[in-house]
Order: sequence, then C-alpha cells, then structure tokens
Amino acid sequence: MPRPSSPPIRTAREWVVLDYGLLAQWRLSPYALGFFGIGLPLFLGAAAVSVPVWLQAIYIALFVLNWTVFMIMKAQAAKRMTTHPIPDADIRITLIRERLRRQFFAGGLWAASLVAISLSMAAAGNNAELLLMICAGAAVGIIFFSAPVLLCLLILGPLAAAGPIFAMHYLYPNGDISRFMTGGMALALAMGFVLNRHMQEHYLLENSQLETAREREAARADTQILNDAKIALMETLSREVQTGLKSIEQNLLQGLTHLTRAPAPRQYVDGALSEVAHLQSILVTTLDNDTAAAGQIELNLQPLDIDLLATRMMAQFADLARGKGLALTYNAQALPAKGAVRGDEHRVEQILAHLLSNALLYTQQGRVELKLCPLSDGYLRIEVVDSGPGLSEDELEQAFRPHARILRTSSGHSGAGLGLSLSRSLSELMGGRTGAQSTLDVGSKFWLDLPFDTKASAPPRPHEPESTEETTAEHSLRVLLISNDSLRAAQLRDMLEHLGHKCLTSTSRERALTLAKKAPVDACLISMGAFESLGDAENLTRLESFLHNLRNTQANARLDILALLPDGDQAEALDGLGVKSILMPLSREALIRAMARTSTSA
Repeated sequence: MPRPSSPPIRTAREWVVLDYGLLAQWRLSPYALGFFGIGLPLFLGAAAVSVPVWLQAIYIALFVLNWTVFMIMKAQAAKRMTTHPIPDADIRITLIRERLRRQFFAGGLWAASLVAISLSMAAAGNNAELLLMICAGAAVGIIFFSAPVLLCLLILGPLAAAGPIFAMHYLYPNGDISRFMTGGMALALAMGFVLNRHMQEHYLLENSQLETAREREAARADTQILNDAKIALMETLSREVQTGLKSIEQNLLQGLTHLTRAPAPRQYVDGALSEVAHLQSILVTTLDNDTAAAGQIELNLQPLDIDLLATRMMAQFADLARGKGLALTYNAQALPAKGAVRGDEHRVEQILAHLLSNALLYTQQGRVELKLCPLSDGYLRIEVVDSGPGLSEDELEQAFRPHARILRTSSGHSGAGLGLSLSRSLSELMGGRTGAQSTLDVGSKFWLDLPFDTKASAPPRPHEPESTEETTAEHSLRVLLISNDSLRAAQLRDMLEHLGHKCLTSTSRERALTLAKKAPVDACLISMGAFESLGDAENLTRLESFLHNLRNTQANARLDILALLPDGDQAEALDGLGVKSILMPLSREALIRAMARTSTSA
C-alpha cells in the first residue's frame, strides 16, 4: 500500500525565498574563501607564540578538513546549479532540500570548528584574549555568510558566536572586553536578521520580475502561434476561394467563345469577369496584409528604374481614367539624372496600384497626377495627387487602419479596406514610409517615400521593339487562329481583338485551310500544344504538307506562321519549317511584340 504523501511544510513563497537564499549563499562562497584566507595567517601567527605545537597541529588539521569539505561541496554545487526553471515542483523542492543540507553541513562544520578552537583558548596563556578576538571576527563572518538563508542564520549564527563569548566570559569573567564582545555579537546577529529580511524582499521581487518575463514570453509565443495559425488559415481560405474563382473565370471565358459576336451577353460576361478579378484582388490584399503585419513577407531589395516603373503604372490605369473622363498625368521633371531608389519592384508596383486605384475610384471629375520628387533626407517621394472629395484629419487617420473604410466616400464601392494599411506595412519593410495630406472638397495627396541612393545606377532597360501597341493597332492584321482548346482560343481571340486585329478561329487544320481559302490572312497562330514527334519522317512530312498548303492559300501575300509551344524542345525544328515559336505562358507584351514583327514583315 503506498504511503500517503506528507503535507507540505512550506508555502510556495517560502520555497522561493529559500531557493534564492541558497543561490545567494553559493554566490558568496568566493568571498567567504577570501575572508578566511586573510584571517587564517593572522590566527596562526598569534597562535604560534603561545599555543602548544600539538594544539597548533589540531588547528591546522581542522582548517584543512574544513577547506577540503568546503571545496568538494562547492564543486558539487557548481555542477548541479542551474538558472533554468524546473517545471516539476516536486523535483525542484527535492533539489532545494539537497542544496540546503549540503550548504548547512559545510557552514555547520566551520561553526563547530570555531566553537572547538574558542574553547581551547585556555591553553593560549596571555595571548588568549587576542586569539578570542580573532575568533569573534570569524564568528561575525559566519553570521554574515549565513544571512541569506534564515535557517542557517538562526542556527549557525548563534552557534558560531557562542564559542568566543563563552570562552571570553570563562577566562575573563569581569573584563570589559567580554561585555564588548557580547554586545558586538548581539549587534552582528541583529544586523544579520535585518539583512536577511531585506534580501527576502529582494528575492520575492526578482522572482516576481522573472515570472512576469516568463509570462510575457509565453504570451508572445502564444501570440506568434495564433498569428501563424491565422496566416495559415488565410492561405488555405485564399487558395480554396481562388480555386473556385478560377473555375468560374474559366467557365466564363469558355462562354466568350460563343458570345464574341453577341455584344449584349458579352457585356454581362465581361462584367462577371471583372468581379472575379476584383474578388481575387481582395483575397490577395487580405493575405498580404496579414503576412506583412507579421513581418513574414520576403523582399528582394534592389535598385529600381522608378521612371520606367511609374510609366508602366500609368499605362495600366490609362483605360480606367479614360473611362471616367479623368485627366491622368505623370510628372517626373524633378527626378535626378543619377541615382536610383531601392525597393522590391513587385511591392512598389503593388503600393502604387493601391494609391492610383483609390485616387481614380473616388475622384468623380478633374485629374489624378503621379509625381516624382527628391527629398533632402535621402528619400525619393512618389506622390499621387487627386481632385477627389478630400478627407478630414480623423478620416485620414482612419484610412490607414486595417479594415477601416470611410463611410462618407466609400458608399457604393466594394473593398476590404486594407490597401493603405498594406501599403504602409510594405513601405516600412522596404525602409520607406507612406503618408498623406488632404483637404475637404479640394482633394488628397498620398505618397510613398523610398530610400534614394545617389551612387546607385538603375538597372538597364530591356530592349523593346519600336513597334508598340498603338503601331499594331494602326496596322490591323487578319489572324487565323488554330486551337483545339476552346478556353485558350477565347483568351487568345480576346487578346488579339483588343490589340485591334481581326480574328478567324478554327479547331482543326482542315477547317483552317478552308477558312484561309475563303478570306485573306496576314498571319496564322497555332495553339494546339506540342506538335507530334517531328523526329518521325511521316509526321514531319504531314506537317510540311499542311504548311505548304496553308501558304499556297495566300499566293499574293506573305503569310507569317506562329506556334504557341509549352516548351522550347521543338522550336529549332519548327524554325527550319519557317514557323516562329512563342513559349507559354503567353503574356500580353509577348503577343504585342510577335504581332508587331508580323506587321513589319507584312
């Protein structure tokens, strides 16, 4: 039958005080060694004059024994001493009890030896008084080094003091030195109790601060776990919702194949696609805002061509401004000729997209201006100025808070209210800053400040063909599109028609030959995935025959043939057949360049 556990003899507060007291006592051990190291030569020198040799030998043996035990106990304590918290209370209490027994034994050995030496002073003759005064000093030292632990002070302190006092009163019963020693010892004990009380308060205060720090660290760790969990949840929700929206988008795009010639239904589908894009933008912004707030966004900071970046942003929002009848202008006259801003290109574009879209969204008439100007503190300011409704100081402060929207101006406009909050977080991560000024009924100015290095150079601009979208639009092409994927065909057709080209669509080579015979064609774009193995002579002959027949349908004009390929494995073989290769995924810029080259050759 297991023994019932005994009730605790100490409260938690008392265990804390005892633990800290033992630790303080252990830390005082080097000073104790120094104290007795100074007093020992004095005692032995005085004892050599009047104490018999055999008694001196006993004294030295006691000192060697005490010193040896003390050093062994100190080495064991150093191995087991730890500053790390022990979560198991029973184990911690067991260790405290072990330390208490060990340190009490070492101190008790010194106190008992002092009592024995003091009582032997009757054999010291005339020097007994001097030797007892040295013993009294040693007793004061024991009282001081016992003070951190109340139990040691209550037992070892009086025990150490009793030896010199008893011996002095026995040898000099009526002497003033006896009374002086007794009073001094009483005062030393009283000061020891005062010191112990002060140290107990210090122990509890230090323990309270340590517990507070641990709780704060635990709370910080819990907050980090919750934040990571929130981001993981947002990523999961974003991924799942994005998947659903992508499915909707693909279905709508597939429907465009049948609505290209029907303007009214096409308008509804285009509207639905715009809403899908808007929802995807909100999801990305929400996820980025939480990730940026946690400081977990990875940035690629490098010198940027801010003029080129700003020009791209102006082109991106030109249609929106034109549709609302707003003047969208760009002013880079103050941009220094040398130097470059440092930032993450994608994130800078993201911030400017938020600022420009807000300005265009809430400005009903007038203008929106994007302006670059250097600052004297080593930053370049990118300003977006609008002639919108303006904001009050309270509204301006609210605008930068996450999920906060200004009811007065945002009525009828959807959004998550995270654009400005995310912009501020991203700018700070890049070493920049954001700010704003606004006047009611006049307009607002929002800005992004980025570090500007006068010694850095902007990266070289990629080579762009002289032909642009406008040139392509002026030289409208008749394009024969061959694709066996209705979704990809609809996307390519929309891109081509948006660039001002006319498009005929075919799902097979035979149908393409029929269409090419009936109407003039300037270019043919083949988007049917990878071609059959061109290493096979039969496949190669069949493809050469098709290309030859296709070119013969346009006998009076040169026909450019382009192929959209998933990779570059067949590009060299197709080039030998006079087919220009375009690698997927196809961007709008790549299509513009390909059509521009076709237009030039035409």
